[in-house]
Amino acid sequence: MPSRSQVQRLLADGLDYEEAGHRLGVPAGQAFLIATGLPADGGGTLTTAEQHRSGMPQESTQHLANPPAGNPTGKDETRRWLRRRAVTDRQMRQSAEQWDARPKGDRAPGGVHELTSVLTRDHDRVTALLKQLKALPGVTEGGSETQLARRGSVVALIAEALESHEPAEQRHLWPAVREALDGGDRLADQALEQEREGTGTLAALRGTSPDSEEFDDLAERLESQLRRHVAFEDAVFVRLRENLPQEDRERLGAEVVEAWQSAPTVPRPHGRQE
Repeated sequence: MPSRSQVQRLLADGLDYEEAGHRLGVPAGQAFLIATGLPADGGGTLTTAEQHRSGMPQESTQHLANPPAGNPTGKDETRRWLRRRAVTDRQMRQSAEQWDARPKGDRAPGGVHELTSVLTRDHDRVTALLKQLKALPGVTEGGSETQLARRGSVVALIAEALESHEPAEQRHLWPAVREALDGGDRLADQALEQEREGTGTLAALRGTSPDSEEFDDLAERLESQLRRHVAFEDAVFVRLRENLPQEDRERLGAEVVEAWQSAPTVPRPHGRQE
């Protein structure tokens, strides 16, 4: 701990509290406290004697009590430590070996063929993948090689899910919206534009290495786009259930499920086989 005389000697040499504290290895506010015996935040009313105490500057000292904050998780040495920790931790390695990002359960269980229910269930599966993507730290958060590889796997699963989800909506959902709802053309066009934006981001993401900051930026953009699109469609579903007869929604939902079930099986990009 620096002494009062050390701080005051530096002040006498013309240094301010920030520089004096830096040289002595203490925060500026602590250097002020050592020199004057008073807190830098200016709490309470100073007496005349305190105002003229040695080391007391003329200007406010409030800024000395709130030095700039640093984020240690953004430092390279912190990221390196996190990577080493993930590699050497036995429980973390075992968890990595057992990890499987694919959502559990049937995509369209028997008896669930109503159009908006089928598509909402598919939305929930994509949302679950987005949560996993967000929970895994990227390179900007010090993610390990295993975690970065997992992020790439989750993105591949999102792409796999949307590969059949969006064509089904384009073939069965949006034509029904255009015909059944007032302003349906506008709603369908807006939704299709959202899908084009998301598809472009997803394509760029799949062409980017998970160990890059660009991947993290694109992943964040994709999450925002997909969540906004899902919220938009949920609002459309409410109106569709009010305006399209149940039997029509059941027929369209069954057609969507049939298309999914007849689609070629896509190899899993990562994880256990069920």
